[in-house]
Amino acid sequence: MGALRRGWRETGALLCGAAALAALGCDKLARFDTPPGEAFCGQITLASAYRDGLSPRVQARLRLEAQKLESGEAPGTVTTFDGGAVGAAERLLDEASLRPIEPLAHDALSELEFGDGRERNFIYAATPAASDAEALLAFLSLRTDGRVELRLLRAGREGPDVPAGRGPVFGLFLLERVDGDCGF
Repeated sequence: MGALRRGWRETGALLCGAAALAALGCDKLARFDTPPGEAFCGQITLASAYRDGLSPRVQARLRLEAQKLESGEAPGTVTTFDGGAVGAAERLLDEASLRPIEPLAHDALSELEFGDGRERNFIYAATPAASDAEALLAFLSLRTDGRVELRLLRAGREGPDVPAGRGPVFGLFLLERVDGDCGF
């Protein structure tokens, strides 16, 4: 009987330990939550090696509900703004939902790692503001310093007569938490 009680105590201790670790993991992601009036904001990386199909003036705004990052629900929105563009061209993404890609949850890509300084990485789809534009992939890297890297990617079509919204896109943004809406 004593061995049975000891076994139940050990099992209970293991379960409590596992619950504590799970809560700790949730707390790590919770610090990336953006309550109303806050957002992650930043400018595109200026080096042309990290930019294709986007001007050096593009900025991005990310709003996140951290508790949804691993839930299969859309965890937030992304907006881009190009201060040098006119009209609809100034916003590639306009409060575009970060749409989970269901099969990725069951693939090794969901465990993608980009190296030191990044706690977790996530891949989502994002629909452009222009209805005839092709979707993009949005890679989020939650960094240990509290910032977020956003990579926008579209393979796109190549050639001289590629319609607007269908060409290649790559942009790397380093986003920091700010009060407000990033000015756009």
